[in-house]
Amino acid sequence: MRTDYRGLGFDPAPGSPDAVMAAAERCARAAARLPGLPSGPASWTGTAAEGFGRRLAEVPGEVTAAGKALHAAATILDEWAGTLLANRRRAEQLDHRALRLKRSLLTASDEVDSATVTAQFSTAPGVEAQRHAAVARHEQLTRELERVLEAAHLLERDHLAEAERVTVRLRTVDSEGAEAAARVPGRAELFGGVGGALAAQSAFAADLAATVLRPAAARAEPELAAGAFAAALAR
Repeated sequence: MRTDYRGLGFDPAPGSPDAVMAAAERCARAAARLPGLPSGPASWTGTAAEGFGRRLAEVPGEVTAAGKALHAAATILDEWAGTLLANRRRAEQLDHRALRLKRSLLTASDEVDSATVTAQFSTAPGVEAQRHAAVARHEQLTRELERVLEAAHLLERDHLAEAERVTVRLRTVDSEGAEAAARVPGRAELFGGVGGALAAQSAFAADLAATVLRPAAARAEPELAAGAFAAALAR
């Protein structure tokens, strides 16, 4: 996908569909691994391991809730990736149209200048009519370009509004998932199996923040993958 919009002069749909889809896959993989995680490391045996297993068995619903939160985040991200892809394709179409119109306007401007000079020094029949036709053509192209730019600004408005809605949905998911995860006994041991995925998601979110919406001061990274993305997207 193009990153420069020479026709429009701005990017009306910032973001990377590939990056968002990769984030969705990370969340989905993490969610899939939660139900099958052992009660501790494979090498962990003895009284402590047995005690942890008993404590974990008391709150299976909390582990399930944390997994559902990650699965929900993956679903939301998948939907956003589709919207983002469609918006960027629309942005490219508008940019192509704007480029063609700008090239045509350059030619039309030359034709207006030429017709104006000819009309000043010639009394031949039809000269003035040609000048009027050249001016009308230039004005028509100008109006068409204005409509394309207006459509691009509307796309930008809708795109950012949808990004904000995605942020709200992910914040809700993150809140539910964080609450569930916090109630799981020994969660440091339990979530060790997906720690790499969540850490990678947090790093991804920080990068994505630079391409969606606007930069802001750094803040602490949330624990959950969904929270990391939501915080970054809201910047």
